Amino acid sequence: MAARLARRQAERAQLSAENARRIGEQARLAGERARQEGERARVLATRQARVDMARGAEQMRGGARQMREEAARLRDPAYRAQKIRENSARGNTVTDAELIDLSRKLPAQADDLERQAEHMAEQARDMT
Repeated sequence: MAARLARRQAERAQLSAENARRIGEQARLAGERARQEGERARVLATRQARVDMARGAEQMRGGARQMREEAARLRDPAYRAQKIRENSARGNTVTDAELIDLSRKLPAQADDLERQAEHMAEQARDMT
């Protein structure tokens, strides 16, 4: 009888050990799936960030182009007079001297924006 009791306890212990191994394997597999999903999410987020940064760099270059175009337009006295009238109609005071000054500053500001855009584009290319 003691041998039978010991055998049953050994069988139960073996079943418990097998159950524990099975649960451990399931946990390991769940952890591996979570790790893989996390990696996929990281890759997708990096790709999206790369795309967004590249798009942002292009938009910055477009802004720099517009700044240069506006600087060129502001060198025209008739265009400055039109801008002064438009601002006056909105209740803003803008002088011819301010617009001339702006026409001189905009190209340098556009250059700075262009450099920032190139830096952002480089960062986007370097993302892994």
